[in-house]
Amino acid sequence: MFQQFYGFSRLPFSKDIPPQEILATHGQTELCARLSYLVSEQGIGLVTGEIGSGKSTAVRGFVASLDPNRYLTIYLSNPTLGMNGLLRDILVALGYEPPFSKPKMVARIRSAFDDLIHTKQRHPLVIIDEAHLLLPTAFEQFRLLLSTHMDSRSLGSLLLVGPPILNQTLHLSIHEAFRQRLTNAYLFPPLDLKETLDYIQHHLRIAGYLTGSPFSDDAVKRIFEYTRGIPRQINRVCTTALIAGRIDQKQILDDSTIRKAIAELDQL
Repeated sequence: MFQQFYGFSRLPFSKDIPPQEILATHGQTELCARLSYLVSEQGIGLVTGEIGSGKSTAVRGFVASLDPNRYLTIYLSNPTLGMNGLLRDILVALGYEPPFSKPKMVARIRSAFDDLIHTKQRHPLVIIDEAHLLLPTAFEQFRLLLSTHMDSRSLGSLLLVGPPILNQTLHLSIHEAFRQRLTNAYLFPPLDLKETLDYIQHHLRIAGYLTGSPFSDDAVKRIFEYTRGIPRQINRVCTTALIAGRIDQKQILDDSTIRKAIAELDQL
């Protein structure tokens, strides 16, 4: 196992990194600022980014920073359930038994959100991940679910997260009314070369590797060129390279080891 070979106290480059250990990149910092404004305005937000760019991880980091006494976050991860399924998930998260009919579910959610805001001073934040999988009619239904006082107020914040095609979808004419109501939209960027280096070193450090880096400078450059700064891809290449290094008994991983790891990944 390469963990013992390199002296890691835990596996590096894991996707289940605790929120407090997420690297504060430029994209992460800007996203948190935009989402802070979103929840303060109880608006509708959009976060898009390439697959594996870390947008969901960044959103998770922001949610962890919210005061749970002031905000209730409802995370919906499977839009393919359809509108009825999503409404049921919201009610379950609120602690209610979902009624049978859709109108009753909508009424129950609106009543619960209104009670949260005005009685408990907690503001709902509904996050829909993989939102590009929503049915076309769902966007407007979610807007209407949260709209109140003749569209002058909101019963909570809504955040849609997905790949760039989600932004393209919302530019279709049928979604014009929804898109005009977006409080903000942010394209989550990949890492640049320096951030890629920082990202690798950060994950090594929190895994207990405190004596520099097993990755040479040319290895890091090769990782960046192959992954284009996409964190999920960086994790895959680095993990595969560490395994290859363990097999070859190499404490320092150079360009040749990264090429070997990339060749293995390209066969998958």
